[in-house]
Amino acid sequence: MFWMWRGLNKFEVFPGILGNEREAQTLFQAIDNQEIAHTLLFTGPAGCGKKTLAEKATQKLFCQDMCGECKNCKMLARGIHPDFLLIVPEGDSLKLEQARQVKAFLSTPPNTATSKVAVLDNCQQLTIEAANSLLKILEEPPSPSVCILTADSADKLLPTLVSRSQVYHLTPLPPFIVNKELIARNAPAERAEFLAEFAGGVLGKALTLLEDQEFWQLRKNVVREIQEVFGRNRDPLLSAENWHGMPERILDITEYWLRDMLMLQTIPAFAPVNRDLRPELEACTRACPLDKTIVLLDECVQARERLASRCNARLVFDSLLLKMWEV
Repeated sequence: MFWMWRGLNKFEVFPGILGNEREAQTLFQAIDNQEIAHTLLFTGPAGCGKKTLAEKATQKLFCQDMCGECKNCKMLARGIHPDFLLIVPEGDSLKLEQARQVKAFLSTPPNTATSKVAVLDNCQQLTIEAANSLLKILEEPPSPSVCILTADSADKLLPTLVSRSQVYHLTPLPPFIVNKELIARNAPAERAEFLAEFAGGVLGKALTLLEDQEFWQLRKNVVREIQEVFGRNRDPLLSAENWHGMPERILDITEYWLRDMLMLQTIPAFAPVNRDLRPELEACTRACPLDKTIVLLDECVQARERLASRCNARLVFDSLLLKMWEV
């Protein structure tokens, strides 16, 4: 067996895979037993390891021992393996031409490996035309070949694509494991504690934000503006103008801030996610009554729904910040 326990109740199938042990074990056993489907679908939030699992599954398909020393392993590691194809979205979509590229690639026999492998990343961005073209490929898959799809959620794909796939759903890690991994990478303790919660247990997201200095400055700016709007020391529409350019990220920051406020207003001993900014957090809880905090959290939910429906982001934040301003 090539997997092992490594303390702290953490299970690694092999280096580079952290968490989702059941899904990974099932996948690699299927490869060992030659029970792998022609189409695999890995789902889960961005940054949870779908692409990494696809890379490791490809290596396992090309070299059962995953030795790292044979011709197949070395070519794959260098990104020059002729039997491997990675397709990523162009801009904000996977296009028809890319689906046709997959078909052309899989239709020819493998060169050095026992099968050809094509990975399509972020398949929730498939255009309708590309999805229908891809479906035709998967209905009559060329042999020997494996097509690996990754997506945030199976719900965002054509049901017929999902039905033709062997699905593996990857889930976020417990926050304490993310915290431990960040500390192991020399993250400051306060930032590690914050990101373990803020990233929702998604290590990839936490690692990206850890090094993103613009994010940390943005967070400080958003918190300062919330505090000033509560104190009626800032025009809420001016903040809306500042916020609408990065709607999802700012809404995440705002929602976690309001959740912390609500918890501190109901459970004073609560350890907030934003504990490194506790003085500012407590100032906001004094300026905003509990019932208003609840209303604002509901407004955040509505803001997400409006943004998902492609409503004008500026108007969405106008509404949210005007409610913050109200007494």
